[in-house]
Parts: sequence; structure tokens; C-alpha cells
Amino acid sequence: MSVLASNNLVFQQTTHFSRNDFAILDADSGYQVAHVETGGSSLGRMFTGARELYVYDGPDNPLIHLSDTMTFGRDRFVIYERDGAPLATLVKRITFLKTHVTLDLRGEEIDLVGNVWGFDFQLVGPYGVMATASRQWSGVANSMFGKSTYLVQVAENLDPLRRKAVIGAVLALDLLRAKADRG
Repeated sequence: MSVLASNNLVFQQTTHFSRNDFAILDADSGYQVAHVETGGSSLGRMFTGARELYVYDGPDNPLIHLSDTMTFGRDRFVIYERDGAPLATLVKRITFLKTHVTLDLRGEEIDLVGNVWGFDFQLVGPYGVMATASRQWSGVANSMFGKSTYLVQVAENLDPLRRKAVIGAVLALDLLRAKADRG
């Protein structure tokens, strides 16, 4: 089964010393449908944290690549297709006393609505709700080590392009949260 065919995904974080990997499971069957590996150099990850994530739809089958681009001001993440073509850009905007996160999917503006830092939000595009993400309790031990579990419910009629953008947005938000925790 492909990660692009599942409507209910569970993102299970498997952090290590300088890695921020994930297993992505189909919530209905419990089978792993994708995995996420941290990229970049070990030395770079030690000083700046995870800035590159690679999503694989099965062994040796890259799906998307997520990159935290170095900028002054707003945090910006670029989601790339497997061939290196840009797919979407996620930007954290600071407005008056509020953080606003948007996703630009090749000109289509998608808003992340709800509590993005608490991981209880929806991705809303021009055609309605694309996905709903919520943080699930993963136990005291996992919580102490910074591991998280997210349930992502994807709209049934969503095409593969938007599904990849949803997966990238959820992972980018986790990286944003980790950066905020580091200060």
C-alpha cells in the first residue's frame, strides 16, 4: 500500500541523538506505508538540528524532500518532488500576537488553521478542508524524549500532489516546533 492511497496516517517520531526520523503507518491496517529519514551532515544537525527530511514511499522509493532554508526573518521550508522540482513552500508569518502558517502549493494558497503549535489543526485550501492533524498521546517516556505521534486524516478526494504537500506540511511543522523548543 502507498502512503498516497491512505486517508488515515499515523506519524510516529523515532528521534535519535541528531536525527528526527518518522515511521508513517496506515491507521486502518497498522502497516507502515512510508518512512522519513533525516538528511544533512551529522555536524550540521548537531549545531542546527534537523534541516533536511526525506520521505520514502517504500524502500529506495523517494517521494518528497523537505528543506529548511536559511533565511533572515520568517521560517521557510521548501518541499521538493522526487526529481528535485519545487512542489510547495511553507512559511511562518508573524502577525499581531499570533503565528500564521501558510503553504503555497504552486500558486494555491493553503492555510493551516487551528492550534499549529499544539498540533491540532486543519489544512484548508480553496476547495475546503484537505486534511486534519492532531497530536496523539504517546506515553510519558516518549514525551520526555521529545517523541510525538500525529494522526493525519486526509480528505478522500485529495489528489497525489496535494497529499504530498500535506505530508510535507506536517513534517515542516514538527521541525518548526523543534526549532522553537531549542530557542
